[in-house]
Amino acid sequence: MENEVDREKEVQELKARIRAVKEQLAALEMRVGNARKPRSMQPQWKAFVDTEKCVGCGMCVSVCPAEAISVHEQARVDTERCMGCGHCVQECPEYALSLQPLRVLDDHHRPFARRLQHVG
Repeated sequence: MENEVDREKEVQELKARIRAVKEQLAALEMRVGNARKPRSMQPQWKAFVDTEKCVGCGMCVSVCPAEAISVHEQARVDTERCMGCGHCVQECPEYALSLQPLRVLDDHHRPFARRLQHVG
């Protein structure tokens, strides 16, 4: 019985990781598509923290070249400093960080944006 519970937990964790990878892939696909647009029409990419996933481990802080992330129980991104490089997204073991285009986030992702936290 314990083996079944462990296996079910592992399956749920894998499904969560798959969802996170799909979100990251979608963001990268949008970025590639936007790269083909004139510079003036390209959205500015910034890192955002999903507060439902962040456990405050600080892994993101150590890899941010812009020193735009701080942790006070959970990670917070200073969008004025964030360069949108994605190092934090790749390093986060909880898949709590994502890159979001600011213009698209403002226009189309308001329900999702309520879960995202940033400073700036």
